[in-house]
Amino acid sequence: MGRGRPKGAKGSKLLRVLAKEEADAAGQAAAQVPADRMPCPGLWKTPVIRWDGELMACCADIDGEIAVGNLRDADFDDLWFGPEMTHYRLLHIEGRFDAMPKCWSCGGINFYKIEPEEVHAYLDETNRLDLWPTYTERMGLDSNGRPLSG
Repeated sequence: MGRGRPKGAKGSKLLRVLAKEEADAAGQAAAQVPADRMPCPGLWKTPVIRWDGELMACCADIDGEIAVGNLRDADFDDLWFGPEMTHYRLLHIEGRFDAMPKCWSCGGINFYKIEPEEVHAYLDETNRLDLWPTYTERMGLDSNGRPLSG
């Protein structure tokens, strides 16, 4: 089941690809994030470094809400592969986009994706294979990461 809008979710009007409908006068619930929404591949594949040295977790975060640290103060590998980025990646694998309001209000990167094999390898690397069943169930995959048939 999808998740509703978390308190404080916002984003650039231009970047809010996944439109969110506000509750209408009848009190209907706000639009939900699809339960099978993929983890953002950008958290693994597209580090963003701003002009001031801030390493960002997201290419669409023009407001700097998900800054990981500054390269003037820390090594790239320590930041990109460190605990904060690991936390963000695991939230996405679990489908907990509501824990990151900037991510919740984003429609996601749609020109490339992270494959189930990559998610499995990451969970193995981080000793979090316990999350593999959560991920595969949420994404409609079998235990080998292949789509469930009909």
